[in-house]
Amino acid sequence: MPQTPKLSPQQKVALVEKIISGETSRQAAAKSVGVSVTAVRQWLRIYEAEGPDGLAPRTTSRHLTAEEKQAAVAAYLAGEGSLFDICKKYGIRSTQNLQKMVETVQAGGTLRGYHGASRHKGTAYTTAADREKIVRECLQNGCDYGVAALKYNVDYKALVRWVGQYRAGGAAALHDARHSSEGTSRAKGRERTVPPMQRLVIVLDCLENEKNYGAMAQKYAVAYHQVYRWVQRYLRDGWRGMNDKRGPTDDPGPEREWARVAPANEDAAEKWVARCAGVPDALPALLRRAGCSWCVIAKILFDLARM
Repeated sequence: MPQTPKLSPQQKVALVEKIISGETSRQAAAKSVGVSVTAVRQWLRIYEAEGPDGLAPRTTSRHLTAEEKQAAVAAYLAGEGSLFDICKKYGIRSTQNLQKMVETVQAGGTLRGYHGASRHKGTAYTTAADREKIVRECLQNGCDYGVAALKYNVDYKALVRWVGQYRAGGAAALHDARHSSEGTSRAKGRERTVPPMQRLVIVLDCLENEKNYGAMAQKYAVAYHQVYRWVQRYLRDGWRGMNDKRGPTDDPGPEREWARVAPANEDAAEKWVARCAGVPDALPALLRRAGCSWCVIAKILFDLARM
C-alpha cells in the first residue's frame, strides 16, 4: 500500500493559500500531492484558525480544559455547526476527537480536562492491599485515574490496569507476586534480621533465576524490596555489600587474622569450607556455580562471618 507523502510546513501553506485564492479546488489540491481531501480540509481549518504558523510542527500540545470540551460538544449538539465548524471555532484539530467527545457525552460519560497525569510514572511501592484501596477510591470517584495516580504516586497506566483486573476478578486479581511482599515476614509486621550469609544465598539464587525478585521473596519469606536491594548491592559491591551498612565495608576482617587461617591450596580450602560453622548448605554450591574457586569461597565466608 503506498504511503502518504510527508509535506513540509511551507508546502502545506502554499497549497492552502492556492485553495483560498481560488487557484485550485480542494479535490484537485489533494490529488496533486497524494493526500486525502479530509487532510486538506484539516489544513484549511488550522490555517484559518491559527494562521501559517499553525501548520508548523508543534513542540508542545495544546490541551482543552473540561469546560472547553463541554462547550464544544454542547455547541455541536445544539446544531450551531458541523463537526468541521465546531472544531474551527474551538481550536480542535481533529473532527474525530470532537466526535469521540460527543459520543462520550451521549453515552452518559464525563469529559475531563488534561492535567498531565496520563503520563505520570509513579514510584510508590504498593502491596495488594494498597492497590485495592487505591482502586476502590478511584472507582468511587468516577474512575478519575489521574487524580488517584497523582495522590498515591503510582503509575497512571498501572492504575488503569489494576482497575480492569479488579473489575474482572475482584481483590484477588490485584495480587502480583513480582511486585508485592504479601506473605512475607515484613508484610505481616514481624521484623527479621537476615544474616549476611543468608542474604548472599538469596542473591545468588535470585540471579540464577533471572532476577525473579517476587519468587525469591516468597521462597525465603523476606520482602520484595529487600531482595531487590541486596541484589543491587551485590552487583555493585560484591559480597561485601551484604553487610547491614549502606554500602561496602573497607575491611570486614583483619587481613592479619585471615593470613593466619587462610588455606594453602584448593584442597585445603574445600576442607576449610566444609568445617566452617554457620554456613547455609546451599551457599558453597551457589558460589561454585558463580565461578568462585574454593580459596575465594573461603575468604568470602570469612568476611561474611565477621559482618
